[in-house]
Amino acid sequence: MTQDTFYTDHWRQIDDERVARYERMFVWREGHATLLAPLDLRAGSRVLDYGCGPGFVAEGMAGIVGATGRIFGVDLNARFVENASRRNSESEIVSFHQVDGNRIPLADACVDRLLCKNVLEYVPDVQATLAEFRRVLEPGGRLLLIDSDWGFVAVEPWGRERTKRFFDAAAPAFREPEIGRKLRSHLLDAGFDHVDVRVQAGVDIEGGSLLVLRNMATRCPPPRSTRCLTKRQRPSTTTATCSACRSFSRRESGLRSAAG
Repeated sequence: MTQDTFYTDHWRQIDDERVARYERMFVWREGHATLLAPLDLRAGSRVLDYGCGPGFVAEGMAGIVGATGRIFGVDLNARFVENASRRNSESEIVSFHQVDGNRIPLADACVDRLLCKNVLEYVPDVQATLAEFRRVLEPGGRLLLIDSDWGFVAVEPWGRERTKRFFDAAAPAFREPEIGRKLRSHLLDAGFDHVDVRVQAGVDIEGGSLLVLRNMATRCPPPRSTRCLTKRQRPSTTTATCSACRSFSRRESGLRSAAG
């Protein structure tokens, strides 16, 4: 891996320990239903989970859309896709597919809902990715983007300067670590309508972010941070959530509205 491509390579090349860790971290939780509420999932919805990881959220959504719905999970990591496909080999609702580059292996206008959670901070070309989202979404379909903004993270007891030095050293792990504040403008530039922005701040008292930051510190190519966080050094995080609708066409929709 090199610094130039580490932000995607470290998701393509995952060792056994990291696979097991992510399968523990990314299980379907009770709070996911609230988190996904802007998608307005219902029976019969056809949903793309872009960057589905181990696939547990896709499986959870399958329980919501029911037998008349479809869930498509896509990820660039072959092991995630293989493991999820094996678990769901008899399912007629959910399927998993590997994506390589920007092209999503699905037909035009084949879904009416699209979830992209904590992915855009890693992609090489945000606008190219959003163009693919518009392609696979039917006109009027809903898109939910959930992503972090590491520029708003505070780590106690490090303080501002030390935290900044750490993230500067770990920068190769992300293509755009401050993507959260840019989601609205990216969506409008890509032609999405009715963009709604919500910012959620929270304190990590369970240590989930600790695992992410430790991985960044230990796996980034040199130069990198050489000291990991201890159990008492927990980051607070800010997450930006954007929901948007694909317009029927830019000419027909005319006015693009946004609320934030």
